[in-house]
Amino acid sequence: MNDRGHPTKAFHHRAKKADAGTSVHNVNQERASWQRRLWRFLPTSLRAWLIAGIDEIRYAHDLSAEIRSASHSNQIAISDRYVYDRLVDLRLHNRPIHQVNSVRAACRLMRKPKMTFLLIDTPERIHARKDELSIKQIREYQFELKNLLERLSIPYQEIHVAGRAPNPIARDIVNTIERMG
Repeated sequence: MNDRGHPTKAFHHRAKKADAGTSVHNVNQERASWQRRLWRFLPTSLRAWLIAGIDEIRYAHDLSAEIRSASHSNQIAISDRYVYDRLVDLRLHNRPIHQVNSVRAACRLMRKPKMTFLLIDTPERIHARKDELSIKQIREYQFELKNLLERLSIPYQEIHVAGRAPNPIARDIVNTIERMG
């Protein structure tokens, strides 16, 4: 993008995830003793919902700050995966309902991207490059991500990557962005 005259700010959607170690629970450990005692009186399930909700608010705030920073600098903000990846991943791994619902709310409330690019390859090739998920899980992930984008009316374009080097793929994406204006 920068090489073609489009000032760009790229960031990963979990860039500040390391900072998330200071979640509500950890912050509460540092607060005054009466607050710690009050926190302990709350049911565990309520604490889990509060932690998940506040973590999502922080996540949304951090991403919004990145986008705002790019906008103020007249740059195009490009994020790797954004929030939608997280919801599909949580569902795929059967995470607790409070986490799934908190991320689901973030998906609906956060600023929508103007365009999402789905890099498409066969589950077998993806698995050969990175065997974090089984081929079946990769297939399910791809299906669920496209389904989620469609349900939320998020514009997306598929970019097929099979056997292609990164530069031609990047050119396809830049050409699409330029056509969008």
